[in-house]
Amino acid sequence: MSKKTYVVDLVPGTSVAASFLVRAKERKTARNGSAYLDLELQDCSGSIKAKVWDSDHLPSEFEVDDVIRISGGVELYQGAPQLSLRKIVKCSEEEIYLPDYLPHGTQDPDALFENLLKRIQEMPPGPLQALLLVVFEDPEIARKYKLAPAATNYHHAYLGGLLEHVSSLLELGDLICDHYPALQRELVLAGLLLHDLGKIEELDFNRHFAYSTRGRLVGHINIGLGMIQERVRQVPNFPEELRDRLEHIILSHHGKLEFGSPKEPMFMEALVVNYLDDLDSKMAAIRGQYEADKNHPGNWTTRNRALGRELLKPLAGAEAPAAPEQHDPKEH
Repeated sequence: MSKKTYVVDLVPGTSVAASFLVRAKERKTARNGSAYLDLELQDCSGSIKAKVWDSDHLPSEFEVDDVIRISGGVELYQGAPQLSLRKIVKCSEEEIYLPDYLPHGTQDPDALFENLLKRIQEMPPGPLQALLLVVFEDPEIARKYKLAPAATNYHHAYLGGLLEHVSSLLELGDLICDHYPALQRELVLAGLLLHDLGKIEELDFNRHFAYSTRGRLVGHINIGLGMIQERVRQVPNFPEELRDRLEHIILSHHGKLEFGSPKEPMFMEALVVNYLDDLDSKMAAIRGQYEADKNHPGNWTTRNRALGRELLKPLAGAEAPAAPEQHDPKEH
C-alpha cells in the first residue's frame, strides 16, 4: 500500500492514519501511576513523538525498526506536534517501500544505474570493461548499489547516495582525463566506480544508517578489495600489473594513512581518484550544511563537524549550491 501521509504533513488538531518506521520504543509510567508507551516515529520527511496511553489494549508485537500502520490524533505538546495513538498494526515486508521511511535523493536510482552501465559499455573492450560488467551486472550488487548511502552522516548520507556520488565522480573523471591526456582513462573510471564498492556491505541501510558488524571489523576498503579480487578471477587472463594498479587505487583512495588508507597514492590515476573522491565528498558536505542552515541568521553557518569549521554562506542574491532533496516523499 502506497504511503500518502508524511510527518511533514501532520497538523495539530487533525486525525491521522498512516504508516511510520519505529525509531524508539519505551514503556514509561506517568506521574499518576498509569503506564504508557512512548514512541518516536519516522519517515523520509522527519520524525515525531507519539504516545499510547491505553497501551495494555494495543498490540505490542512490534519493535524498533519495524514499520507500523497507526491511527490517532495530532496534538500540540510543549510547542511541537505529537501523536496520540488509538490503533497500531505492524506492516508486512510486502507493504514497505523503504524510501518512504528513510532519507533519499531525488535522482532516480534506476536511471542513474542505467547511465552507469551505459558508460561502462562505451569503454574500449578489454579486461577493465570485462571486470566492471562482471561487477555491475551482478543483480545483488546492483540492488544494493542503488540503495546504499555513501556514508552514515558525512556526505551523501541517504538512500541512493553512493550511486549519486559515483555518478558525479564519473563525470568528473571524464573531464579531468580530457584535461590530462597522459591519464589512462579506463583505469581512472574503473577506480572511481569500484573505490567504494565495499560500502554496500560495510553499511546497514535496511531500516537505519549504521555500520554492519563486518563493516566495523573489516571496513569498506578491505571488503571492497576482496570483492574485486574475487571477480578479477572471473575475467580470463586479467593482467597482473593492471590488477595491482587497480588494487592500489582501492587501497589508497583515502589518500593518507591517518585517513584509513593502507597505502598512499603512488601514481597519477590513484592520485586523481583520491582527490576527486575527496572533492565530491566535501562539496556534498558543504551543500548539506548550507541547506541545514538556510534559516540560520548571519553570514556564517554553524560548525560543520565533518569539515571542522564554520562556512561562509553564498553571496546575497547568489544561488546557493543545490543540496539533494531528502524530504520530498511524493516524487518517487
